[in-house]
Amino acid sequence: MTFLIPAALAGALLVSAISPVQAADTAPAAAQSAPVYHVKGVIKAISANALTLEHDAVPELQWPPMTMPFALANGLALPAINVNEPVDFDVSLVDGRYVITALTVRH
Repeated sequence: MTFLIPAALAGALLVSAISPVQAADTAPAAAQSAPVYHVKGVIKAISANALTLEHDAVPELQWPPMTMPFALANGLALPAINVNEPVDFDVSLVDGRYVITALTVRH
């Protein structure tokens, strides 16, 4: 027994068969856009790939005020900075760790 599918129905089946694959391909990109947390702090130490910052509380993360090191996001260009300088910085969860994604000096 042979079944013929009308061209209009065949097109609809093809679109619905492709759509979930396209949605699955775009879902990881949307999931990778981690929340950004805006924090105020003071630079306590500077190294090639990290900054140690004494920062204010981050209520969204349930972090109290503390001093801790943060890695720098790949490709982040820092302004001229010095130890004990107040800064505003953005932190996001990248590959399982919180990294600085932006930083500006507060004057």
